[in-house]
Amino acid sequence: NYRKANLLRRYAIISSAKCSKEGTRRISTIKMNEQESISAARAAFPRGLEQPGGALRFGLDALLLAAFAARHCEERRARLSWATARTLRLSVAELGCGCGAALLALVLRCPEVSGLGLEREESLLAAARRNAVALGLEQRLRFLHADLADLRPEPGKKIAPDLVLANPPYGLPGRGRMSPSAMRERALRDADALRVFCRAAARLLPYRGHFFCIFEARSLPRFCAALDEARLGLRRIVPVRPHSHSPATRLLAEARKDAAAELRLEAPLTLHRKQSGRTAQARPSWTSRALAFCPWLTATT
Repeated sequence: NYRKANLLRRYAIISSAKCSKEGTRRISTIKMNEQESISAARAAFPRGLEQPGGALRFGLDALLLAAFAARHCEERRARLSWATARTLRLSVAELGCGCGAALLALVLRCPEVSGLGLEREESLLAAARRNAVALGLEQRLRFLHADLADLRPEPGKKIAPDLVLANPPYGLPGRGRMSPSAMRERALRDADALRVFCRAAARLLPYRGHFFCIFEARSLPRFCAALDEARLGLRRIVPVRPHSHSPATRLLAEARKDAAAELRLEAPLTLHRKQSGRTAQARPSWTSRALAFCPWLTATT
């Protein structure tokens, strides 16, 4: 009986070890598959992002905004080359983040950045969270439901991001054809959007914090008025134009909270090279400067 019990005990130990090894192998395989999936999603970015039906699809504006903010982060990193990883950390909030395209792009490009996305549409909020998981960024990003018009930091839980990003609606009610989707229409046209976004940025930012925004060039007077009202001093503008012979259609702007408006107007960013014939109709040809500024442009063609 003693010998039999001893044999059974040995068998149990061996079986347990085999099960443990098998479990470890399965966990390793799952982790490997997850990592491969994340790597594939990052390589394809911004392709493959989940976007709910009826929502305004993200486009060049979101990617250009992310690249503009990323340039600021990289310039800061170069100035603070002596700093530790902890010192370099930056927190970023995006107002009306949608499916998360701009915030995800910035965090992918700048390892020192963690972020918070604020969005009023629940379906877009859910998509942004799933996109962060797919890209393996859920530890560095949070997404919260928020109405920017009523945005107030919770007492004792002040967000105080170092940077705030915004890509507000450009259109005014009555201008252009109305969208059949109410959610898409809200993202396209809002008479008070500029003031709401600028005020929300000012509420969140600390003293001299940075505000990065993209807006249509023809609405520059409205944009400047909204910045002044929110005490955001305009510091830099990069005009964006489709071709070298075209006027600017977009403005990338940087402002700082409670700072003087000392504007630095940079050379226009030209997106497309001049083409002729069938090549021009087939696909856009990006300028070398545009690709250096925003490498994700190649994934949009």
